[in-house]
Amino acid sequence: MLTVRIPWLVAIAVSCLVPAAAPAESFRVFHSTASGTGFDESFAEALREEGYRPSDGAEPAQTPALSEDDLAASISGVVNGRSPSLDTMATAPEKTPKKFWITAVSVATVVGSAYNSFSDGPNQRFHFLDEGFFSENTYAGGADKASHFASYYIVSQLLGDVYEGLGMTKDNAQLLSAGVSAFAGFVTELGDGRGHYGFSYEDLAFDFLSAATYLGIHHYGLEDLLGFSFGVIPAPGKPPGWPDCCVTPPGPGAPRYYGFGQDYSTTISSFNFKLAGLPAHGGFDPGLARFFLLSTTYTSKGYRWYEDRNLTEREVGFFVGINFVEILKAAGLPKDNLWQKALYFLFDVVRIPYTQIGYVYDLNHGKWHGPTIGGSSSGDMPAPAAGLAIR
Repeated sequence: MLTVRIPWLVAIAVSCLVPAAAPAESFRVFHSTASGTGFDESFAEALREEGYRPSDGAEPAQTPALSEDDLAASISGVVNGRSPSLDTMATAPEKTPKKFWITAVSVATVVGSAYNSFSDGPNQRFHFLDEGFFSENTYAGGADKASHFASYYIVSQLLGDVYEGLGMTKDNAQLLSAGVSAFAGFVTELGDGRGHYGFSYEDLAFDFLSAATYLGIHHYGLEDLLGFSFGVIPAPGKPPGWPDCCVTPPGPGAPRYYGFGQDYSTTISSFNFKLAGLPAHGGFDPGLARFFLLSTTYTSKGYRWYEDRNLTEREVGFFVGINFVEILKAAGLPKDNLWQKALYFLFDVVRIPYTQIGYVYDLNHGKWHGPTIGGSSSGDMPAPAAGLAIR
C-alpha cells in the first residue's frame, strides 16, 4: 500500500479539473477560489495539517507554473511512491560515445581471434569440413560446439558491458557486441580453414546463434533469469605411456582429429536458469532458493585420447548450483567501479568447480551417472587396458 502525502493527492485531483482553455505551454496547479465556496477554507486546513503555516494575514504563496510534462512526471512519481521535485525532473545528459576506444576494443577482439587461429599449426590448402555437429564419431563428441556457443555468448556479454561503459546506449552496445563477436567467429574459421582443422560451418553456425541468443536475452531484459557459463571439471589427461590417438578413423562419419586438438574432457558448458529472476519475470518469490540456479550442461570425455568409442562419453547433465551473483547482491556489493563490475561478470559466466551437484546422462552408452559435480576420477564406464577409468 502506498502512503501518499495530501498535497500530491490534491495535485492529482486538481489536474483533472484544469479547464480545457488553459494554455498548452503551462498552467497553475491551484487557482484562486471563489469566496463562499468553502474550498479555500478546507484547502487552508489541509495545508495546516501538513505543517504549512503561512504568516497571519498573508496570502499563501502562489505555486510555480508547471508544464504538462512536469505535471505528468509529478503524477508518475506519486504512483511509484515518491514525491519528485522540479529540480529532479531534468533528464541526465547523455554520454558521448568514446569512438576511439570502442574501435580499439573491436579491432583487438577480431585481431586476437585471428592470431589464435592463424597461428595454430602450419598452413595448408584452404578447405572446408563437415564435422557432424554432436554425433558420436566426431572430433570431440560435440563438446567443441557447446564450447563455441557458451564462449561466444560470454564474449558478446563482455563486449556489451564494455561498449556501454564507453558511452554507447544499451541497445547500440548490444548490437555492436553481437556483431563483433560473430565476426570474430568468422575470422577464427578462416584461420582454421587454412590449417589442419578446416573451415567448419557448424562452428560458425553456433557462433552466430550464440550472438543472436545474447541479443534476445539482453534486449528483453532476461539476463537476470537466463544465462550461460563455462567451467572446468576434474578429469585425468593422457595416461602415461599411452600412444597418440589415433591412426585411422574408427568408423564412418566425420573424421576425428588425431594427435592434435583440445581435450574437452576437463571443460563443461552450461545453460543456467536463475531462480532469482522469477520475481521480476514470473511474479513468484523463490525465497532462499534465489541463491541457487538450475543448469543443463554438455561435455564429452575421452575423445582426445581413446580410439575405442567404448571409452568415450557424450554427457548431458542436470545440476543444481550456487548463484554467486545473487550472494554478492545480498551482501550489498555495489557495481560502481571496475573491480566490482569485473567480480559480478566473472561470477556470472564462470562455472565454479565443486559448487554444483547433479546427474549426467551418457549418450554413448545410455547410462546415468551421479550424483556428480560434472565429472570425477572414477566411474562405471569401461576402462582402458591400463585399468584407468577416465571419469
